[in-house]
Amino acid sequence: MKKEKKFNLLVIVFMLVQPLLDVITSIQINNNINAISISLIIRGLFFLIVLYYLLKNKERKFLFLFLVYFLLAISYQLAFTKNNFIVEISNIIQIFYLPILILFFNKYNNKNINDKFVLILYFIYLNLILVPYLFGIGYDITSRYVNKKGFFGLFYFGNEISGILIGLLPIVLNYVIKANNYILKFVFYLELLLVIYLVGTKTMFLGTIITIIFLYIRYLKQNYLFMSDKKRYIMYFLPIIFILLVVLIFPKTIMYSNLKTTLKYYKIDSLKEATTIKNIDNILYSNRLDKIGKINNKFVSSKYQTVMYGLGKTVLLSVSTLEIDILDIFFSIGIFGTIIYFLLFSKAYRNNSLRDIYDFSFILFLIMSLFSGHILIKTNVSIYIALLFLLSKNSIKIDKKRILLVSNMYPSKKYKYYGSFVKNTKEFLEKNDFEIDLVVIQKQDTFIKKLYAYFKFYFMSIIKGIFNNYDYIYVHFISHSSLGAVFTKIFSKDTKLILNAHGNDVVNDLESEIKNVNKSKNYIKYADKVVVPSNYYKDVMMKEYEVKEEDIYVYPSGGVDTKLFKNIDMNQAKKKCKLKEEYNYIGYISRIEKNKGYDVFIKAINELKEENKIDNKRFLIVGTGSLEEEMNNLIKKYDLIDYIELRSMVSQEELVNLYNSLDIFVFPTYRKSESLGLVGLEAMACETFVIGSDNYGVKDYLKNNKNGFAFEPKNYKDLKNKILDYYELNNEQLIKFRKKERETALKYDINANKDKILEVFK
Repeated sequence: MKKEKKFNLLVIVFMLVQPLLDVITSIQINNNINAISISLIIRGLFFLIVLYYLLKNKERKFLFLFLVYFLLAISYQLAFTKNNFIVEISNIIQIFYLPILILFFNKYNNKNINDKFVLILYFIYLNLILVPYLFGIGYDITSRYVNKKGFFGLFYFGNEISGILIGLLPIVLNYVIKANNYILKFVFYLELLLVIYLVGTKTMFLGTIITIIFLYIRYLKQNYLFMSDKKRYIMYFLPIIFILLVVLIFPKTIMYSNLKTTLKYYKIDSLKEATTIKNIDNILYSNRLDKIGKINNKFVSSKYQTVMYGLGKTVLLSVSTLEIDILDIFFSIGIFGTIIYFLLFSKAYRNNSLRDIYDFSFILFLIMSLFSGHILIKTNVSIYIALLFLLSKNSIKIDKKRILLVSNMYPSKKYKYYGSFVKNTKEFLEKNDFEIDLVVIQKQDTFIKKLYAYFKFYFMSIIKGIFNNYDYIYVHFISHSSLGAVFTKIFSKDTKLILNAHGNDVVNDLESEIKNVNKSKNYIKYADKVVVPSNYYKDVMMKEYEVKEEDIYVYPSGGVDTKLFKNIDMNQAKKKCKLKEEYNYIGYISRIEKNKGYDVFIKAINELKEENKIDNKRFLIVGTGSLEEEMNNLIKKYDLIDYIELRSMVSQEELVNLYNSLDIFVFPTYRKSESLGLVGLEAMACETFVIGSDNYGVKDYLKNNKNGFAFEPKNYKDLKNKILDYYELNNEQLIKFRKKERETALKYDINANKDKILEVFK
């Protein structure tokens, strides 16, 4: 599995560096640097890796065929020609790059390389043309052809870049049309139009028009029967509007200027003159068709071996390449090489999974190879033709709802239980056929790390929201996590925003937390639905945030795993926790923070001590927090060091033993932001008696004298009395309480609450 992940990463990185490799090659060509091309090395190494991959995946017969041909062809070049050996090796690899890579992408699977991935690559290409233009750097075609105009950015060669941009255009344009985000649509359309104008090639202009026509016809075929009469009427007029725009815009384009220059150069003054064979050659092929006869004569007059193995790239360059790929292939590698090429190509294409837009892109690439060349025999373009086969495979999948889950709390190796409920929810949704994408923050140890984590967090929320067509954006902890999600929501259509409240993100205990509440009030305005952990928080949403009742869903933060949290033998539990069997333990398990009630618990212990009710009792405080020093000072003040044992937060498995070691679990919180309190439910699941504050989220499940005791919040004397009342209960009463506790916990079980969270995403 690790090897597979590493290989997948290698392929992704290889694809992402393609635009950069083209830039480096352009620099080398422009500066006449004769060193071996870096792009040639990297793409050549990848070619060898692909050959090894196919060998491992049982494509030996066709690989053997290629290798035999390769050895024979190279042997011929060495023994019978004066051709440049390196040029000929490079030429054969470039020609066979496409069929070999098609074989590879037919076998290979990587769900991360999809239409969105191609869109990102497309943006890289666009901006490597646009950004240099803004800064006045890059390659201008005028420097090579005085009478022509066109700007290629950091790319020195126009045919290949035009080929890539047009060949992939149906895929990215289809993706953008379907996109929910208006920013993505606006930026893409603007950049595409600017690049079409700047590049000024026939390929870019005509290819874009052909693609738009294809997508329009495709849309009509798929949707015509379901359209209203009004929409059909609009669709009829769209072609007219499109034609008018093309007619108005075309005379202002660089392509039009270049076309005028071409017509003037060849002295073409009328449409009739333009349609002669000679002038079609002049306009479309820049007089290259005229050279076919010359090269063909040299080919057929050559020796038998040359006809079989080809003139070679060296000879072809000395005469003139035709820039019609199929002819360049034939003349350079001969009859034998062309047969092998088509055998490999037919094998690769026989497993064809191309359909719809991917098939159309493939056809576009083939058409361009017949007119502009530099498509089938240029590795930087071949890669994308072959990639169509993987993209097409990835497009065939079950139509899952897509969710972007955004949370500033998520577990890590070091902090396994920090935001574990978010991870549990994510895994549950995945099991129910939702496709989940994550933007999360794991707990950070320093301010700088935290600052960087939040910057990346908001940035990725926006970027993923823009580039992905999510059905839902699901945000945990509203005040701290919603910024990027709300930004995306504002500029998106059809994407539902789900906000999940947890605590002091919507209810403040301290003045410093008021800013959280104010942020949340602004964010909740954009929410389609709000998820809360308890009915108490549901009331808060309705009264203080004016959220409609039908838009609020109560889901207890993932619930309790009652298969894990269950009753076990107390003595065995005490042994595992290294607690003394002779003592009755009463415990507090929670954070050591303001209003969590640790102080109330300690004062109640002191009351028991003062009344000499403490001899056989010991007390356990499990937790960490910002007020640990204040807690320790309070313990010292009441001289309770010998009665209280302190422990840091522990794993869930250790918690099971701790709960089962206790006679009583005390939950003395008086925080307004106590949204539910899963620790109380975990204790109930273990059938440990619970005494809790009669307030806020705890009231949702703790019912006085039914499944535990509720005491007056902050009243440590009342807490002390409730502890003493527990020890007055007889065995029959305790059994009834334990039964009710377990029944309560089961209502909050993970599986029992599945439908509640699924309802949110219906």
